[in-house]
Amino acid sequence: MPATRSHGMDQDFYPWSPIVTRPALRWPDSARVALAVIVNLEHWDWEVAANTPLPVTPMGGPEGLWTGNQPMFPDIGGYGNHEYGNRVGIFRILAVLDKYGIRPTLALDKVIADHYPFLVNEGLQRNAEFIAHGLTRRQIIHIGMSETEERDYIRASIAAVEQATGKRPIGWSGPDFQETPNTPNLLAAAGIRYVCDWGNDEQPYKMTPKTGELYSFGVNAYLDDNYIHLHGRRTINEVNLLWRDWFDGLYADGAANGRQMVLHLHPWIMGQPWRIRHLDEVLGHICGHQGVWKAAGGEIVDWYKGQHG
Repeated sequence: MPATRSHGMDQDFYPWSPIVTRPALRWPDSARVALAVIVNLEHWDWEVAANTPLPVTPMGGPEGLWTGNQPMFPDIGGYGNHEYGNRVGIFRILAVLDKYGIRPTLALDKVIADHYPFLVNEGLQRNAEFIAHGLTRRQIIHIGMSETEERDYIRASIAAVEQATGKRPIGWSGPDFQETPNTPNLLAAAGIRYVCDWGNDEQPYKMTPKTGELYSFGVNAYLDDNYIHLHGRRTINEVNLLWRDWFDGLYADGAANGRQMVLHLHPWIMGQPWRIRHLDEVLGHICGHQGVWKAAGGEIVDWYKGQHG
């Protein structure tokens, strides 16, 4: 049951709804937790055009070493880190997901969709769900865009994924979770049905775009492997424990009202040989419980829509 949005709230993209007032959400087979694993397949430009707005880390300030808004040199190190994920790390992650029978949700940016057919085919072989993920990791949606520029950005991202996979994506994950006040309306108008940027709930919820239909399938940014481990300075052993504790809390609450857990992974991080064991242990812990529904993002949103849409 939505509550009243009071004066002073900063946006009106969805009704505010405290979870304790909602009808209980029941997943298939009375599962307590719906588990999705989103794997980001993204390109890191080693150079960006002049005046390109830069991602901002959760710790404050732009990423990397900069003069003004431009790097002091081509970012070969950042490029190499991300390209390692596309050359090596992704295959370790996919092998672990295969081990636990998890259908991946793969977030493709335009460059990956255009230039990495081998990776697309790896996803197709696993019946992965592909969602759109912008142009590149360093070319993000930003407030300086006109509505037309942002619309073209979104359309180009969606078209690249459709061209590469043969199916138009219905999900969107913005690079660095960035949006403008126009983004939800533009996504819905372009046929996107769920967006992962709004990490403010433990269940999907219906948003209120001007046209079309849009649901939030939120990623908790501070439990993303990049933010919690690299930016948050948590050791990989701490991440292992925190992710298992996160699941345990959701599992306990899910007995009364179903919850979602979205593991948001980057192959250049979790695909490292000294980190992959920890992902294996976390998924082993989760999948060792009864009442876990392993599904792709679109499946979870569709189920929710069928119950509470």
